[in-house]
Amino acid sequence: MNLSDTHGNQDDRQLAEEAVLGNKQSLEKLIQRHYTFVYNVALKLVVDPSDAEDITQDALVKVITHLSQFKGASSFRTWLYRIVVNHFLDMKRRKMEDVYVQFSSLVGNTAALENIREEETVGISEEEVEETRLMCTTGMLMCLTREQRLIYILGDVFEIDHTVGAELLSISPDNFRQRLSRTRRELQQFIHNRCGLINPANPCRCPKKTRLWIDQGLVNKEKLQFNTRYTQRVKDVANGFCDDDVTVAVELKEKLYQNHPYQSGAREKQFLSDLITRPELTKYLNWN
Repeated sequence: MNLSDTHGNQDDRQLAEEAVLGNKQSLEKLIQRHYTFVYNVALKLVVDPSDAEDITQDALVKVITHLSQFKGASSFRTWLYRIVVNHFLDMKRRKMEDVYVQFSSLVGNTAALENIREEETVGISEEEVEETRLMCTTGMLMCLTREQRLIYILGDVFEIDHTVGAELLSISPDNFRQRLSRTRRELQQFIHNRCGLINPANPCRCPKKTRLWIDQGLVNKEKLQFNTRYTQRVKDVANGFCDDDVTVAVELKEKLYQNHPYQSGAREKQFLSDLITRPELTKYLNWN
């Protein structure tokens, strides 16, 4: 999502003005333009797809209830995403934030992986291995604080300009760059000590971990959650912004996180329909 897209911001502003005046179709178009990006940030932030859908809905409800307050002091997209970011920072703790210690032990369970023989991985599908890779690497972001995760997701995964990222978090651009640099180093160290994709010396291999997680019920080819519902990768929608410090963790970005699917939610169409017809929103919008 290009937050500096002037044409897109003008379209958003017009749709927002029409929505406030009671045009439901304009509201639906406006939310649809931003739903996928908000959902993908949410998914990286909380790992669990169900939680990601819930917090996406809560954040967009806040956007809708504040539409009439947009005065044009900033671009509409910056205004919208600042509301979303503030909601994500202030929301109650989510499931994966509370069970991360358990997940971390699974990520680093080298003894169990070393006991799995190569022949035990025969018959595992590529879809299941990819599901494991996506779930594992997304889960490893939980080693960071919530603010760090947001800074990394915005600054490195989606490559939002530091000036815009700073505005979203209400900090200075220099502060944003410093926090992003520190976050990169911490994440790099954590993943380098655990992931065979980044450090070949690690015993962790995706097919072996897939075998382990299938046995533990964490991966089910009939109910894939991460390797589904997408036509693009994150790298296809990232802004292409970089800085001098990006080489500190370039492998994480290019090999892992920007290779992740750019997903739509499981219930996107129903979500949009339900959202704009919620009775409690009528007092904020003058429906025709």
